[in-house]
Amino acid sequence: MTKAEPAIKVRHEPMRIAGEKVDADGVVEVRYPWDNTVVGTVPAGGAEHARRAFEIAAAYQPKLTRYERQRILLRTAELLNARKDEISDLVTLELGISKQDSLYEVGRAFDVFTLAGQLAIHDDGQVFSCDLTPHGKARKIFTLREPLTAISAITPFNHPLNMVSHKIAPAIATNNCVVVKPTELTPMTALVLADILTKPACRPKCSPSSPAGRPTSATR
Repeated sequence: MTKAEPAIKVRHEPMRIAGEKVDADGVVEVRYPWDNTVVGTVPAGGAEHARRAFEIAAAYQPKLTRYERQRILLRTAELLNARKDEISDLVTLELGISKQDSLYEVGRAFDVFTLAGQLAIHDDGQVFSCDLTPHGKARKIFTLREPLTAISAITPFNHPLNMVSHKIAPAIATNNCVVVKPTELTPMTALVLADILTKPACRPKCSPSSPAGRPTSATR
């Protein structure tokens, strides 16, 4: 695909807040860069949407085990691969790149979620011996990493799926909740990813949302 199809169907992607699809009074048009054709619309979110999304993120209590996080990440990778033709078409319409390049974009996102899933089960703590000096005692100390809970991520237009994946996948791997604000130029791909993450096969609690000004996807 190098040019928008003449009879292309304009799609509307609502914001996602705590798994709920939310609209706003105004909309932002998404245009195909090749000829400026409108290919979709998204809500023009306001401060109230951002506030709600971050309140949810801040209240998130991380309870997913490493195994559960790995399954979420690997299942997301599988679904991206299964829907690569559909998603790559959307990337092409938003970004104006070739089908070959948009398929590569989906493949990169597949890699990100796969690698994050592999790393999610690795223990990130460390153990240190204390009896290393004359004054040291025969005991050990350990470090433990704790989730930050709420993470804010803003992503650019040039990699509408891969850059969003680079924010979301590590957040899931580390048991955090992330509110993602993609650019208004290529927002629909991020919202489709949010839908994938809210599928029952992916995760028990996922909170995609869409904060201020432009559509967003957030996940926990």
